[in-house]
Amino acid sequence: MNRRKAIIRRGLTGGGVATLLLAASFVAVLGVPTTPSLLLLVSWLGVVGSAMIVAGRRERVSIGSTTLGWPRVAAIAIALLAIGWAAVSVAGLLAGETITGLGSLEVVLTVGVVGYFAWFARECWVGGASIDDETFVVD
Repeated sequence: MNRRKAIIRRGLTGGGVATLLLAASFVAVLGVPTTPSLLLLVSWLGVVGSAMIVAGRRERVSIGSTTLGWPRVAAIAIALLAIGWAAVSVAGLLAGETITGLGSLEVVLTVGVVGYFAWFARECWVGGASIDDETFVVD
């Protein structure tokens, strides 16, 4: 495994663990989700975190009769992270209750973060358009 690939894979594993810890903290602090919005939030974090860990730890994943390499699993996880982040942020902006409390600056933060996640998901999906393609080799 080359150095860049190892860094990305470790980052996916660490990000997945952090995401699962965030989901667990919601449950620990707020209790078992009883509202649809909290259940959706915790489920989304659980799916994204699990997929990131799988992408970081496994070269290939079999889903039914299809086998996906780790870059595709990572791309799906990061795309779900981007979609969820955008949805949570837009909902907060519309309700006037932003995550950071920065108001309209939250829009800039959201666009930047979602844009970065979308770019990185695309890099993983295509196997490196801007990042060296050797980084995304499936052994």
